[in-house]
Amino acid sequence: MSKTLDEVINGLPPERRERVEQLGCQLIREELTLQALRRQLEFTQEGLAERLDTRQGTISKVEKRNDMLISTLRSYVEALGGTLELIAHMPGRPPVRLDGFSEERAKRA
Repeated sequence: MSKTLDEVINGLPPERRERVEQLGCQLIREELTLQALRRQLEFTQEGLAERLDTRQGTISKVEKRNDMLISTLRSYVEALGGTLELIAHMPGRPPVRLDGFSEERAKRA
């Protein structure tokens, strides 16, 4: 007889169940699209467009892009109230935060 996922999870010890929940939440946080991030923060495309002084259609296009300028991504994230950091993960080395992409640096250039 097969079991549902809920039945399997409910059969786990409480500590294990909590760890599974934490890992699931972490994976969801790590893999959000721009659209999902915007929705999670309860912004509409129209509201975000107003903050960026652009049109709703522009927001829609940005959310569908696979490739964009870092400045575009930074503006989008900052309009949502966040900050953008670039982290490089290299084999055999700890992660490195890349500088030179901040708003202050862009204004000085």
